[in-house]
Amino acid sequence: MREVCEINAVILSSRLSARVLARFMPNPLSAGHLHLSFISHPPPSSHIPLSLLRSSHFPLAVIGIAACSQTDAFPSIHTQFNMALSEVFPPDSMFPFAKTCFAFEDSNGATNLNLSETLPGLVVIPHLMSNKKLYIGTLLADLCSQILGEFGVVVRLEAR
Repeated sequence: MREVCEINAVILSSRLSARVLARFMPNPLSAGHLHLSFISHPPPSSHIPLSLLRSSHFPLAVIGIAACSQTDAFPSIHTQFNMALSEVFPPDSMFPFAKTCFAFEDSNGATNLNLSETLPGLVVIPHLMSNKKLYIGTLLADLCSQILGEFGVVVRLEAR
């Protein structure tokens, strides 16, 4: 299954330096396309030694989707997402390069949208947000820039 999403804007990742990611960033609100492939399961563990030769066979990013009606449930969602990832990927695996859980707020709440410091990888999408398509496009562009930036990190580590 393949899907094409339009990239409308990007934000810089806090994990990688802005200089590293700047190479992969389009101008804000520029048009472009992103081709996503969805896999149903990770490759067998016997293929992990081949990961540098066939990185396209491994999940480069994981996106979690959650719905939440109470602000105090965000830490629980974050924990469940990380537990699910630890069950699928071995702890010493370099994959996935990027992981994000999108938590859609169900009701009108006073949500603290700045959870990135306390719950890294969890992004809250408020119920009252007017242009969710633009915001999700921005978040996907950020996820892709993290993936591309991580390829540079992997090359530097393997060159040692």
